Amino acid sequence: MKEQLTEEQKKFLTAEGKVVVKACPGSGKTYSVAHKLLSYIDNWKDYHSGVAVLSFTNVASNEIQEKAQTIHGSLGELGYPHFIGTVDSFIDEFIVLRYGHLDTVSNVRPRITITDTWKMPYGFWRKECHSKGCIDNIEQFYYGIDKKFYKGNEPVKCEKRNARSLPCQQYKKMLQDRGIIFQNETALFAYQLLKKYPMVASAIAERFPVIIIDEAQDTSVNQMAVFDLLSKSGVKSMFLVGDADQSIYEWRNASPECFLQKVEDTSWQTIELTGNFRSSQNICNVTSYFSASLRGTKSNNAIGYWKDEVQKPILLLTKNNSENDTIDYFIKKCMEMQIGISPKNVAVLTRGRIYSDTDIKGLWKSAEIELYAKAAYEWKYGSRKKAYENTEKATYCMIFNEDTDKYMMQQKIREHTTEESWKDFIINILINIPDVDMEIAEWVKEFSTIFVDVCKNCEYKISPDKEIKDTFKIKRNDNKSPDFKKISLKKFFEKKNEEKYTRSSIHGVKGESYEAVLLHVKSRTGSTITPKLLMEGELEQELMRLAYVAMTRPRRLLMLAMPDTKGIKTCGRFSEELWTYENL
Repeated sequence: MKEQLTEEQKKFLTAEGKVVVKACPGSGKTYSVAHKLLSYIDNWKDYHSGVAVLSFTNVASNEIQEKAQTIHGSLGELGYPHFIGTVDSFIDEFIVLRYGHLDTVSNVRPRITITDTWKMPYGFWRKECHSKGCIDNIEQFYYGIDKKFYKGNEPVKCEKRNARSLPCQQYKKMLQDRGIIFQNETALFAYQLLKKYPMVASAIAERFPVIIIDEAQDTSVNQMAVFDLLSKSGVKSMFLVGDADQSIYEWRNASPECFLQKVEDTSWQTIELTGNFRSSQNICNVTSYFSASLRGTKSNNAIGYWKDEVQKPILLLTKNNSENDTIDYFIKKCMEMQIGISPKNVAVLTRGRIYSDTDIKGLWKSAEIELYAKAAYEWKYGSRKKAYENTEKATYCMIFNEDTDKYMMQQKIREHTTEESWKDFIINILINIPDVDMEIAEWVKEFSTIFVDVCKNCEYKISPDKEIKDTFKIKRNDNKSPDFKKISLKKFFEKKNEEKYTRSSIHGVKGESYEAVLLHVKSRTGSTITPKLLMEGELEQELMRLAYVAMTRPRRLLMLAMPDTKGIKTCGRFSEELWTYENL
């Protein structure tokens, strides 16, 4: 990274008050935030108040801490009175858990949970909700600042909406009366608490007079409402650092509009970091056409080591070429430019699956075998908790021939066996589950045999209504990928691979940089990134922002491969002055 700060970064370094920092891709955002943090810490004299630096993942928070240590040289682990962590952990630790007892029944300390582990009887909503396919996890419901009841990003639409209280709302009330709050509700709880008890907001503002929020475009409406209250309650300086064009987590309730509203708010000062240390000017010129914030303005300025790279972005138009042909073409171009082929230098990015030949419609012939396959992958490469949950759900179906929610499932298990015996049974399945590096067809065949043996050894009888040969079954053939049965099971679930080069979904490389990037657009149709979307799509939509994030990752070479499409050469976003057209 550079040693000198730009004039824009210096302006951020000296700013105070309510400040929005619009940071373009490659602008040294983390470096700037770390410098801002150090500018306070080096002169901090208060022993009981500190600076809070927040982001949205532990990885991002750790990166800020590490960057600050690198810049400072002798800086140790930052601790009290300062705080570096996630937005969720800040709200949980300093508001909900510390002061939440003020607003709970019997003034009990709130208990924060991710899932419903209390399993209180709630049969009154089961028949009407679960049996109709609405929900089987009550934590998926939550209230918004607008007092509406949500499921995901949409307000609940229910046949009982005219009733005084919906069944799901009734159960929520039962949980809240016991001080139980789901993680996706803590921001709202904190907001309501601060509104009801202004002295709490003032106390937190005194404890953290400076708050810096990194990746602020990913805040939810509820979270931003919390920080708005703190800002009005005495926080001396609040900094929102981000880029609305890189908001790609709407499925986690991120709302880039919250960030954009602050940019338009005259009570907030806006600072722009427009210098791009990552990409060449040729790449900056191209990506500006896919940025809503740069619409009608000039592109960002390339100021890094590769700013003068002569290679223009390549638009590779494909016909009926295989995925491997496309990747081979890209790798060859990297080698011609003397870019070393390694996971740190080269990335192949896709919207969804990283292996197109694993996209088999109707692959799994039963929900049970798909759950077991997912469990096998999670057991080796992911979350063992998810592996256990998937295995338990599938096994319950195999033994009792029912598909139900956790509460009913555990109730029935207790009627027929002990919890310890059942747990041992599930663990036995997992420790004997075949390796996911096996070909998918062989994996299914071997698992069928193993499952029967484990059931026999643990003395559990498979339901007579569950025929193994019909349940543990995959699609027989597929015209699009005739050899899919020979592909390893691992590839049907893998989202990121870092062997010879990085192969990943776009979400998997947010915040990363590479020498060369191939964005492979595979489909002409569907709710995904398509040629038509890139040519004509609205810049504010999340799919376009996904494409923008992918195209702003490379330093030297950007290659966009997609099916040849009529009218592309007359599309302003794909001007031949900006792109090199090549055909495969």
